[in-house]
Amino acid sequence: MLPITSVAQVSPMQVRKLRWLVPIMLIAILVAVAPSLNPYHLRALTMGLLFGYLAASWNIVGGYAGQMSLGHAMFFGLGSYSVAVLAKTDAPLLLALPVALALAGLLAWVVAAICFRYSLRGIYFAVGSLLLAEIARIVVVNSDALGRSQGLEIPLRPGVLNLGFESNLPFFYLYLAMVLAMVVGCRLLERSRFGYSMIALREQEEAAKALAIDANQVKRRAFVISAMLTTVGGVAYACMVRFVEPAYDLSLAITLVMVMGAVLGGRGTVLGPLVGGLVVVLVQEILTTIGSAVGTTSVSALAQLIYGLFFVVILLAFPRGIVGEILSRRANRRAVAGAAIVESTQ
Repeated sequence: MLPITSVAQVSPMQVRKLRWLVPIMLIAILVAVAPSLNPYHLRALTMGLLFGYLAASWNIVGGYAGQMSLGHAMFFGLGSYSVAVLAKTDAPLLLALPVALALAGLLAWVVAAICFRYSLRGIYFAVGSLLLAEIARIVVVNSDALGRSQGLEIPLRPGVLNLGFESNLPFFYLYLAMVLAMVVGCRLLERSRFGYSMIALREQEEAAKALAIDANQVKRRAFVISAMLTTVGGVAYACMVRFVEPAYDLSLAITLVMVMGAVLGGRGTVLGPLVGGLVVVLVQEILTTIGSAVGTTSVSALAQLIYGLFFVVILLAFPRGIVGEILSRRANRRAVAGAAIVESTQ
């Protein structure tokens, strides 16, 4: 029985080292390989990082706090359109970031204060947030200053303060830094008192209220933080593509990619949404490439069917998401090993 005890004492430290060693190695490989990728593959990988970041942003309110928001495209569009409007002036485009953050924080606080004040949750909160995003899209479509349905073009301005890079490689490193910052931030949030309060509300709201947790305040803070982080993604996206339009930047499709990434990777986990967002974009790009290569409508429709079936199969195989299922199985193995140690000592 002594070997079991010694392994149990040594393995946690080894597991912690490996847990951080593997991501560090993957990041090092990405940084080293990125300059040698062709422009298409580099752009696909860059977009995967961006939507992994956006899925993690949505995960704060949708995963940790358990509030199903379908209106996050409104905050993404707020960030991208802030850049487009500022581009009409001579000011550096990075000034759009603090402006967009302030507007997003104010708008999210008002929306959350109204919705949670009247106890909107579940499907009601999802539909309410979706309607608000649709209203924002209609406003933009009917606004001459915002380019109506044609959108706005953002001229290329060289310089770091304008994020005016001629290739996507600097944006790849920028999005990678955003992802790393999100991982650290979510890890700290997960272990904070605020994080525990969000998880308590997600699991059992009435019990959390009985423990003197202010449910409305916690949900409001989660929604505001999530919205502001999503706006940062919108600003970064607009600086890269240099074009914004309501049909994309304010569409339901943007929100659904965030939700799919978080659900596929594992809601309420640190790495799950990042993995899920990357998988969603890369699978979509692969199927789009196949459909474009063949060049027929039937093949493109078949690619979309395969796209949907892929996610159905993944969710059937990993009900908690890819990362969520891995963490759950690891916890089960630890519980079994702990029970075996207890039995061996009796």
